[in-house]
Amino acid sequence: MVSLVLALGACTSAAPATAPTAPATPTPSPDGVGRVASERAARHAGTLLRAGTGGHFCSATVVDGGDADLVVTAAHCVTSGPGLAAYADLEYAPAYRNGTAPYGVWKAARVTVDPRWTEHADPDLDVAFIELAPRDGQRVTDVVDAQRIAFGTPGRGTVRLTGYPDGADDPLTCLGTMTRRADGQLRVACTGYAPGSSGTPWLTDFDRDAQTWTVVGVIGGYQLGGDTDDVSYSPYFGADVQHLYQQALQAT
Repeated sequence: MVSLVLALGACTSAAPATAPTAPATPTPSPDGVGRVASERAARHAGTLLRAGTGGHFCSATVVDGGDADLVVTAAHCVTSGPGLAAYADLEYAPAYRNGTAPYGVWKAARVTVDPRWTEHADPDLDVAFIELAPRDGQRVTDVVDAQRIAFGTPGRGTVRLTGYPDGADDPLTCLGTMTRRADGQLRVACTGYAPGSSGTPWLTDFDRDAQTWTVVGVIGGYQLGGDTDDVSYSPYFGADVQHLYQQALQAT
């Protein structure tokens, strides 16, 4: 049973198969817009699934969670109200590609969202943290690296998006320029991020030694992330989202 944590205020293909470990040498993602070249290069992103349906519907990424295995996504991907009954079958597949889950499929154990999202659909809090249950004695961070997560950043500069639009069975990646709107939300122009790409991580500061990124946003927020395929938005990861993250850590 998945539990829903309301933090105190401050989308269709064959069922994925699993595959053995990927090659040892990581391949960096390409610059510009395109498909990620390898499973290992795509480990910094994944897709949400509904158990038994085989359909992927949003994107997410594993972030540092200490003793918990957390993924971050858009809140509208996991709930549109105070209940979670429809999402008891929520799963995450890192580096999902061509109908397979090379690093396994991981079941959700808990979802943390802000009540200002569930009660008022506050676009500044369209963020959710999902705790993943262990699988066959392993944690998801045993097979894919957790990305760093940052709060209170300038919200400007170069950013990479890697996610899964509807109908795409391999991830789409884009390198763009992030700016802040007058309302504080983040904006980037990247081509091809159609419905289904909600929750796609916004990534900065690639560490070539660790092969990890820093997450500073997710597609969501204003217009649920954008009403065109070529411009995307994210809630700003400020004090409220940091508080939500801390609530997710404390819920474990």
